[in-house]
Amino acid sequence: MNKEIAHFALETAIKNGAQGARISYGESIEGTISLLNGEIENIRNATSRSISLSLFTDGRFASFSTNRITREELLKFIPECIESCRLLEPDSFRTLPDPMLYYKGNGKGLGTEDEHFDDIPFEKKLHKIKENFEEIPSDSRIISIANDFEENKRFDYIIDSQGLQAEETHTFYTIGNECTVKGEGDIRPQNGWAEGNTFFEKIAPGSGKKGYQRCIDMLGARKIASGKYNVVFENSVAAKSVSAIIGALSGASIKEQNSFLLDSLGKRIFPEWLNIADDPHIPHASGSTYFDGEGAATKYMDIIKDGYVNTYFLNTYYANKLNMQRTVNAPNTIIFPRTSEIGLDEILRRTGSGILITGFNGGNSNPVTGDFSYGIEGFYFENGTKVYPIKEMNITGNFISLWAKNIFIGNDPIKFYKWQIPSVAFADIDISGL
Repeated sequence: MNKEIAHFALETAIKNGAQGARISYGESIEGTISLLNGEIENIRNATSRSISLSLFTDGRFASFSTNRITREELLKFIPECIESCRLLEPDSFRTLPDPMLYYKGNGKGLGTEDEHFDDIPFEKKLHKIKENFEEIPSDSRIISIANDFEENKRFDYIIDSQGLQAEETHTFYTIGNECTVKGEGDIRPQNGWAEGNTFFEKIAPGSGKKGYQRCIDMLGARKIASGKYNVVFENSVAAKSVSAIIGALSGASIKEQNSFLLDSLGKRIFPEWLNIADDPHIPHASGSTYFDGEGAATKYMDIIKDGYVNTYFLNTYYANKLNMQRTVNAPNTIIFPRTSEIGLDEILRRTGSGILITGFNGGNSNPVTGDFSYGIEGFYFENGTKVYPIKEMNITGNFISLWAKNIFIGNDPIKFYKWQIPSVAFADIDISGL
C-alpha cells in the first residue's frame, strides 16, 4: 500500500495554494473465473490504483481523480486542478468536517480482511467454481449454465490537511451461477443464485443447486387476475421496500426538496413497530466500516425508530447547507433491530395466500410522492405453499402506505449482502396482471 504517494499529493496541493485538501487513495485487486457449461470461458485479473482529491481553494471547492499517480504526473496534475478550482464560484458551505468527528483508530477489529487472499492457489479457486457447476443435476431442459467466481481486495486510505488518517482493507468473494432452460415455445426462463463471504474458506456451498432450482421453478409461469393480494418480498429482493426510503432521507434529496420524506425528521411517518437502523460495526459484514467517505467515524444509528424518522444522511456540505448536524453521507449495513422472529416459510404459512416476489423487472418510483410501480415475478401461494410461478405482473402503491400495511418482518437477512434486509410481508397490495 503506497501511503507515501497520498502524503505527497496532500503536500503538493497545499504548496500550490489549496487552503484545505482531502486525499483518498485506493488500491484494488480483482479476479474472475467464468465457466460456460462447465468449461473455462474467461479468466481475468486486474489491479488498479487511484487518487481522488477534494480541494478547498480561495473559498471554492472542486474534486478530481486520476490513476496516473507517479510523483511526476501529480506534480503536473495537481496545480492544474487548483487552477481549475479557482475558476469556480465561491461556495462557503464547502468545508472539511469538524476534526472532532474523525475516526482515530487503526482500521483493525472488524474482521473485514481475509489475510490469506494473496496466497490462495488458482487451482483451489477453480476447484471451488467447478464444485458449484457439479452441484447442478443433469437435465435435458438446460440450455446453458454460467458459473462465476469473483474475488476483490480493496485498500482505502484517507488523509486531509486537518490531520485525518484513516485506513481499512476489505476482501470479498462470491460464487454464483445462472441457468437458462427451455420452456414452452420460445420461452427461456433464466435464474440463478450466489453465495458470498469475506473469507474464501467460509463461502457457503449449494448456490449451484439452488440457482438451478430457482430457474426450474419458473417453468410454466403465468399471469393472474388483477386485484389486492397479500405480498411477501423474498429476502433476496426485499431491499426494494427500503431503498426509496433511504434515498428520500439523503441530504441531496432533502436540500433539493425532491423527497417524499421532506420535513419528516422527528415525526412518526411509519407504523410504531417499524425500526430500521444502520449498524456499520458488524464483524465480517461486507458493509462494515469505521469511517465514511470524509473520514468521519461511523456509529450505530437508528434510521426509523418506533415509526419516527430519526435521521437524515448528511455529509458536511449538506449539513452546512441545511444548518443541521452532520451525520454520515450514507448508511452502511442496514438492519431491522425488531423482527417477527420467523423465517420465510413461517411467514408464508401465517400470511396464508398471496404472492411471493422473487424478482423485479423494471419500473420506477416517484421520489417526491413515494408512489411506485414495478414489474414482478415470483409465485402465487395458498395455505403457505407455493402453487405456481407468476410473471409479467406489476405491483403499485406508495412506500408510506406500503409499510402501514406491513404484517411480518422476517429474521432471515442474507448475511453477505451489504444491506441485511429480511423477508417482509404486506397485506392488501395492488397487483395488476390479467
